[in-house]
Amino acid sequence: MDGYERSPVEDMAEGGGEVEDEIRFFVAGEPQPKGSTRSFYVKKIDRVVTTTTNKNTKQWQLRIATEAQRANESREISFFRQDKGLGYEVEALFLFVRPKSLPKKVRSNTKRPDLDKLVRALLDGLADILIPDDSQVVSIKAGKRYIEPGETPGADIRLRRTR
Repeated sequence: MDGYERSPVEDMAEGGGEVEDEIRFFVAGEPQPKGSTRSFYVKKIDRVVTTTTNKNTKQWQLRIATEAQRANESREISFFRQDKGLGYEVEALFLFVRPKSLPKKVRSNTKRPDLDKLVRALLDGLADILIPDDSQVVSIKAGKRYIEPGETPGADIRLRRTR
């Protein structure tokens, strides 16, 4: 095509560098689910108070946010876009330490925490860091498994922007 000049983004995508519409990062640590929440009205202070059943959720969400921000800052082009018309596809693999008491023949992690609650905590950790709002997530692919020898527990996360 005459007069066509490649953009730096096209060069990066073809050359194996970062892709503008995709980001991937790892969050080390034991994945925590979004606990069940309960809200109730306290007449004495005239406020609604919300409590959660998992005290570790907030710390896990902060770890997600920190690693997401670190991954974004290491890019030449920020992944975050304020555009509310963009959609996001999320892929996540949650890696857990295998309990010593679990027989070796058991391969699937069918124990708690529930996968949907792990995803809820992940999306809340990503909101306002890599995506404007978790309502913009249009696709989720998630799994959980026990780590193999030499692996680190945590979450392997990949996001893609869509139109």
